[in-house]
Amino acid sequence: MMQILLELSFIMDKRKRGIALFITLMVIASIMSIIAVSFSYLEKVQKDAGTTSSIIQGDLLYKNTLSVLKRFFPAKQDNSEKLKLIYTMPLVLAEPKSGFEVTLTCEPLLKGVPINWLDESLTGKVIERTNLVKDVLTAVMEQYEIEEPSELEELIMQNITGKVNQNQEYKLRVKQQRGIVSKRQFYKIITNYRLLYDDPKAMIVPWEKYFSFSPINSKTNIDGVYLTPEFISVAFDIPIEIVLDSWIVGESTLVHFLEENAIVAPVNNKIYAKKALNALHCEQRYAYRDGQYRFNFDYIEGRGTNFEFNGKE
Repeated sequence: MMQILLELSFIMDKRKRGIALFITLMVIASIMSIIAVSFSYLEKVQKDAGTTSSIIQGDLLYKNTLSVLKRFFPAKQDNSEKLKLIYTMPLVLAEPKSGFEVTLTCEPLLKGVPINWLDESLTGKVIERTNLVKDVLTAVMEQYEIEEPSELEELIMQNITGKVNQNQEYKLRVKQQRGIVSKRQFYKIITNYRLLYDDPKAMIVPWEKYFSFSPINSKTNIDGVYLTPEFISVAFDIPIEIVLDSWIVGESTLVHFLEENAIVAPVNNKIYAKKALNALHCEQRYAYRDGQYRFNFDYIEGRGTNFEFNGKE
């Protein structure tokens, strides 16, 4: 009997090693494929750019980068292993002869609750989404002792809906599109609040650790694999020390984490995705002539959005 158990144990260990090796080979294959395709598009951009300006060069890079991302992160597919790769290892490409160099870094886009869920009309009629973002916003403002929480929430809502209170002495510039679509736009609101109410505390809040700032639709969910510890702590009322001790970003799942810590809390599938989402925020740096330039954009399920050219560094 003991001999049989030992043999079974040996077989199971061998299978586990085989699975680990298979996953490793898949990741290596992904790396090689990304590098190969990226070098081909780098060469194409160099030929196309010629004597174009840095902005046009950035636009060419952006379009070609999107084509690469679409190829390796197809919409509506589980790309967990490849996402893990691009989140942990920036892609640096260089052409020695010309000195042309490109660096691409990406991070999860929906790692916190979408701030646009404050507007019920943008939640896809899922009231739990609005309840969640309001609860998180209230908790964060209390934690950082925001002096005028109601006014700050109102300013955020005005920018989401596009309806500015005309009676205010200081009027905000509001973009035509509905919703807050970038971190830069959100931080302009925070700066305006700080000027209006002389409250510097708002400027030290790491808002991006609790909220996401991107275009959404009725099917948008929060990434259930790449949540920030800070968001989990506030959303589920768990001490941050416990979250930091056992939550492994990119490895854990929300359901498993809660079960592991004996936390009885339902995970709403209308709010949280069970797998890593094809939703990335990427930044690309490149050298052009005598300067270094940078732009960033969002990649969501096969499409690029929110392109921002940051100019020369």
